[in-house]
Amino acid sequence: MDEVFVRLRRGRWPLSKGLLVEALLPLGVPTEMAHALAHTVEERLKRLRRKGGVTPRTLRRIFLEEVERELGPDKARLLAKQTLPFEEIFVVEGRKQRPFSKGLLTRSLEDAGFSLREAHELAKAVERRLRLEGVRRIPAKQLEKVVAEEARRLYGPEAGERYRARLLYAGELFVEEAPGAPRVPFSKGILAQSLMAIGLSPDRAFRLAREMEVALHREGVQVIRRDELRRRVHQALLREAGEEMARRYLILRSLRKQPRPVHILIGGVTGVGKSVLASALAYRLGITHIVPSDAVREVFRASLSKDLLPTLHLSTFEAWRALSPGLGLEGESYEVQVMRGFLDQVAKVAVGLKAIQERSALEGTSIVLEGVHVVPRFLQHPYQDRVFTIPMLVAVQDENLHRDRFLLRDRETGHARPKERYLQHFEEIRLIQNHLLRWAREEGIPVIPGEDLDEGIEKALEVLVAYLEAQGQKLEEARA
Repeated sequence: MDEVFVRLRRGRWPLSKGLLVEALLPLGVPTEMAHALAHTVEERLKRLRRKGGVTPRTLRRIFLEEVERELGPDKARLLAKQTLPFEEIFVVEGRKQRPFSKGLLTRSLEDAGFSLREAHELAKAVERRLRLEGVRRIPAKQLEKVVAEEARRLYGPEAGERYRARLLYAGELFVEEAPGAPRVPFSKGILAQSLMAIGLSPDRAFRLAREMEVALHREGVQVIRRDELRRRVHQALLREAGEEMARRYLILRSLRKQPRPVHILIGGVTGVGKSVLASALAYRLGITHIVPSDAVREVFRASLSKDLLPTLHLSTFEAWRALSPGLGLEGESYEVQVMRGFLDQVAKVAVGLKAIQERSALEGTSIVLEGVHVVPRFLQHPYQDRVFTIPMLVAVQDENLHRDRFLLRDRETGHARPKERYLQHFEEIRLIQNHLLRWAREEGIPVIPGEDLDEGIEKALEVLVAYLEAQGQKLEEARA
């Protein structure tokens, strides 16, 4: 029996030893001892071999027995008074009841004007209080009282009143393109995403989005035209963030009206932060398609044998080892051999990347391509005039920082991407980066600093805005 399941009314869930540890740590139990005790409880439950899993009551009984045996009766009595982390708390409204949810409470607190961080901390504090007090069921009105009290305790008297007054702003608000056009609900999340796209921090973006919603509710607005909402956001940005941010907002909003999709090409060697930057940009711009070049290479590897395309079956920095002896590289320098192998692999992966670009261009879909194989000179395709193609190269200039990235990635992936392999070939990785940087200078491709994510996002957004501005000027000149 590999897993222990806990049966609930709405199904069953795998036992999480982390929940047992979570209950023990506030009692001052050392982390190592808490994990050992949780393991003992799991082993006892496995021996029960209950078909369909154990009940929360059985789990509670065994947990308290092991706590008393290992930690003594005093600790067991303290735990027994609590509603434990694996036990549900129900909120009662009339004849109905629903499980307490930190997520739902967090959203309610955001509606009341708390930042995401504040809302999350407050929701945790409410749950912690309910569990410490041994609450199993609580009327909805009583829960509201507890939330308001915790808000006052953590953030002051005004915070408690803000939560109590949140229902004043609970009416639905809709956005429409034109009178009579289909309406969509106003979304703080979508507006905040638009504001993050221009470079605002998440906290600042969500605060401005909440303030915009509250202002509209106070005015009694139920339906707002999209262009009017955009005008109001632009004015708020002028006051809050300055002319440059407000200008960025209008330019990037115009991106959604463009008839052409956007293809963002993010190149760079391993370990410079391409994937993180690609995800951040895609989220901010509302682009749902991210294509890693490594995924395309893996498809080719699975479809084509090593004998047919040998360089594809090695990493880019080792591909030179698979080159045919008939190419006459024996007398060439090591640098030339490494780059020949790299370019051979890039050219083959580019076949798949270009097919993706062509399909996206024909379908009018915006995409982000990222990876070491994303070398613009290899990615020209027949439908370039149907898309806005924006290339950029991510690079880490500091060698020591670049090395440290592989150590960090090794830890974060649980050694799935071992540092030794990359550090052993660090010279080749840096060699390839130097060539990519030279090509970027020759072709006028912007270089994005990979040392700091925030700085990289800011630079990438500057590149996007500058490109769109230049395209706008070209269109105006063409019309003139």
